[in-house]
Amino acid sequence: MSRILPPWRTLLPAEHGSWFMLGFPLVLGLLLRPSLAGLCLGLAALAFFLSRPSLRRVLTGQRDPLQIRALLLFGVLAGDFGVLALLISGPWFLIPLACVAPLVLLALRADLQRAVRSLAVELAAQGAFAGLAAAILAAGGGSLPEAGRAWLLVTLVGGANLAHVRRLLGHAHKLAEEELQRRRIPVHVLHLLLIGVSALLLAPRGLAGLLWTGWTGLLYLRALVPYRPLPARTLGWREGGLSVLGLLLLWRALL
Repeated sequence: MSRILPPWRTLLPAEHGSWFMLGFPLVLGLLLRPSLAGLCLGLAALAFFLSRPSLRRVLTGQRDPLQIRALLLFGVLAGDFGVLALLISGPWFLIPLACVAPLVLLALRADLQRAVRSLAVELAAQGAFAGLAAAILAAGGGSLPEAGRAWLLVTLVGGANLAHVRRLLGHAHKLAEEELQRRRIPVHVLHLLLIGVSALLLAPRGLAGLLWTGWTGLLYLRALVPYRPLPARTLGWREGGLSVLGLLLLWRALL
């Protein structure tokens, strides 16, 4: 029987970290401001996310009809869910999306060109994904300051995790000591920024804010622990578990 779409393994983005980048802001936004418009935005973002592998193949000259069909399918789904969100909630959520549009374009360009995944590119992608949380909050009736606060914290916690994992991967790949030293600098900078912003914006809001701020301090201490080799699966489950716990703590702190 002829296929309608290519095999799913060719449609799913291979980078496991990108699923965290999408899932964290999507779930956080829906927890903070659950709404039908927000759900439609999340589905639109998921469809756009799934279109990336097909888009990359088509734009690099791999004109497989199945990939073109998949690109059209996900593109239509993303557009339809986006329009539905617009009809339900109005254009308010377009403001945070417009603000992160340059980051989206930068990350997409690097992805399509298969550019080296520098920390700057990954931070741009993290900021772009974090815009989804802000848009979902705006679609659910949240204020722009509320949306901006969520965007900033999601960007910083994701950026701190990225820097930490890049340092671990540098050790695992036995990079030169000079490169490892360079990778340690953003670990300190991003974690300290996360702690400072959390202490300023969330700690005064009560116990939940204090717990979150204390959690960011523990994340920094984790990043300072000397490198110890771990199987990739163990590392993935550990970081995933910490991310879920962090998501719940940040949700309570932002309520």
